[in-house]
Amino acid sequence: MKKSITFVLGCVNKLGGTEKATIDLANLLAKKGYKVTLVSVYRKITNQNNTYKIHDDIEIRYVFSKIEFLKYHLNFYRVLDYMSKKKVNEIINQTNPDIVFYTSIKQIPFEIQAFKKILMVHNCYEYYRSGRLTKKLLDNYYDKIDHVIYLSKKDLDKYEKEFNAQNGDFVYNVSEIAPDVKTSYKSKKITYMGRIDNKVKQLDQAILAIDELIQKNLFDDWEFQIFGSGPHEEEIKKLIKDKKLEKSISLKGTTSKVEEIMGESDIVILTSDFEGLPMCLIEGASCGVPLVSYDSSSGIHDIIVDSHNGYIVEKNNVKLLSQKIAKLVLDENLRKKLGSNGVRHIQENFSEEKIYMKWTKIIDEK
Repeated sequence: MKKSITFVLGCVNKLGGTEKATIDLANLLAKKGYKVTLVSVYRKITNQNNTYKIHDDIEIRYVFSKIEFLKYHLNFYRVLDYMSKKKVNEIINQTNPDIVFYTSIKQIPFEIQAFKKILMVHNCYEYYRSGRLTKKLLDNYYDKIDHVIYLSKKDLDKYEKEFNAQNGDFVYNVSEIAPDVKTSYKSKKITYMGRIDNKVKQLDQAILAIDELIQKNLFDDWEFQIFGSGPHEEEIKKLIKDKKLEKSISLKGTTSKVEEIMGESDIVILTSDFEGLPMCLIEGASCGVPLVSYDSSSGIHDIIVDSHNGYIVEKNNVKLLSQKIAKLVLDENLRKKLGSNGVRHIQENFSEEKIYMKWTKIIDEK
């Protein structure tokens, strides 16, 4: 008999990488016959009308069903996060799971032995360890967690070396997009998909790189489309306006139509200061779109093989970023070659079945 599994996450309706990866995994396990429940701390999120598709057999429970997430100051949610742990565990007890997946270590009841506890780390190791409370909890309770799952082998190695731990593993994010070339390479669209948080995602650097192409008359009839929402939308709008780039760069808002958008893109770019294993890059490669990304985590190297299915650029090197984008903008055949290589890379390394088999090994371990 398949086991009962519960996932705990911040807001099931938030369009973000952690949420997408968690929901895709939950959908996969539900499709394979597991009883799956999602426990979401928040139900609503401010300024967002789209949601990810969730398998019909998955039950969703909410902790705060009437409080909008990201509407108020972050200190307000820090208080609620502290209050939510008890409520989350009350709901978990009602679902009577065999296994609980956590996306935040702050929600884990370390003393409870009634179910297997799995922590999913969705950031690169260094950034994850930079949070004061997160670091303290991992330092003190890492051995009270049954499995600590990272997104890359390099991050796992760092964890095992620092803690001499035996409970770590790594599993790639699974994408529900079947790998196949879906783009025509003729749309002349460059896509960013993610949170508009300039401190982390550094979208201003992507805009400056595109501006370099425009100044050199290399961007005629092309468009840089930005999908997402976040705290720095007005700042990004102002930068686009100040540089008079409105004809070439547009903010599209949030979307749940990831496959459709990627299938109409020619290049996907990412300029983050840090990442885990970015879903937008996996999804872009799954659709045959070449990738250009800053070297912002070890997980980037698992998705992009430099010059094979995209380019990995030194962080904060806007000039080199612009040059790599230009190579792809000017050469449709290169876009086709790197895009086709990307599909094969996803098929060989990120296949749904391969990732599912790795998860079942962890789930079924005694």
